[in-house]
Amino acid sequence: MWKQTIEKTGQRLVNFFEAIYEISQLFLSTLKSLTSIWFYRRQVIDQFYVFLVKTLPIAAVIAVFIGLGSMIQGTYQSSTLVPRTLTMNVIFKSIIFEVTPIVLSLVLAGKLGASLAAEIGSMKISEQLEALETLALDPTGFLVMPRVLAGVFMLPIITIFANFIAIFSVFFVSSVISDWISQPEFFDSLQTNLRIFEFYYGNFIKPAVFGLLISLVGSYFGLKTRGGALGVGKASTNAVVVSAILIVFFDYYLARVLL
Repeated sequence: MWKQTIEKTGQRLVNFFEAIYEISQLFLSTLKSLTSIWFYRRQVIDQFYVFLVKTLPIAAVIAVFIGLGSMIQGTYQSSTLVPRTLTMNVIFKSIIFEVTPIVLSLVLAGKLGASLAAEIGSMKISEQLEALETLALDPTGFLVMPRVLAGVFMLPIITIFANFIAIFSVFFVSSVISDWISQPEFFDSLQTNLRIFEFYYGNFIKPAVFGLLISLVGSYFGLKTRGGALGVGKASTNAVVVSAILIVFFDYYLARVLL
């Protein structure tokens, strides 16, 4: 019983690190295919549209409740000994640096990561990838590179949009509806002890890394799909799980290295 459990656990760890190695190889192949970006420009534009326009509605909904939830938690933990401007500054920074980037990325890992894996996996089992090769088209350049570029460049834009919505929802509830903090105090709290690098870190660096992980992992499991429709479902599940693990892993180490 214990022996089988240990063997299964060990095999899963081996498979996980093997997948990480193969994902790294796919990343290098994607970098090499950037030289053909003009040739695959149509695919790049299509993926930019998919990643941005089709994702904004769900990002807006998530952002509203991120702002409201952060506001409730912040005001609940506040006290008369702590100035309200300081409490609002903590809420603002937690939204910008941590809550919005990671929550949004985890949700998009489920939406976009699964979609990428299913789409490419369906092409794999229907032998469309072999058809691309017969047409002298590189599957990595045709399929993976546009999606990786879309993830790297579009997720920061989505995150900036979501952060704006989240901060506006905090402002609307705290200053307009409840008058918990005055409007001048609210805007002063946003500027207190704010460094420009912190803005870039929460809005550009982290989302770009998370977008790279989502698109790369989803594409990898799509390319590794086997076993018909059941394999497509398994590839989608694996893409979401591995993306989520890598997102929280890199979230910690990015903060450890850069902050």
